Amino acid sequence: MNGPGPVGHDIIVPPRPSAIAAMEMEHLDQVMTLEKASFATPWSRASFISELQGNRFARAWVAHVPGAPRRVLGYLCAWVIYEELRIQNLAVDRAWRQRGIGTGLLAHALEVGRTADCLIASLEVRPANVAARALYRGFGFQETMRRPGYYPDTAEDALVLTLDLCAAAG
Repeated sequence: MNGPGPVGHDIIVPPRPSAIAAMEMEHLDQVMTLEKASFATPWSRASFISELQGNRFARAWVAHVPGAPRRVLGYLCAWVIYEELRIQNLAVDRAWRQRGIGTGLLAHALEVGRTADCLIASLEVRPANVAARALYRGFGFQETMRRPGYYPDTAEDALVLTLDLCAAAG
């Protein structure tokens, strides 16, 4: 996929090591394995099922090994809510990090948001999640507010990051 990437760069995500496809029910076992390995407070299987089947705003994608769509390397869940693309969840298998998979998933989601005429993209991230913050900063996300005690497991604050999709596309 060619397209907009980190600020000032066009990104080229080669066909290997990953391809991006819509998340399907058949991916859930591997998605759940990645979710539990990636987050202290993981989403439940029911939450993912709700995203796939019960939420009209939800969009979800997996990055997988080309030709092996059941080998999930990462995933991204987002909501397209009228003028906003809301990034809900992004994770990449630890063994596949630093290979452009998160970048490819995020670039894909942002392009979907632009195509849907979203004006902004937004998300929350833990201040301690340095790798995620660097990824988002590379795309031009800016910290717009802090939500004190947002994460129930640690009472850690959440940083709210936003990206002006109109400006980022220009």
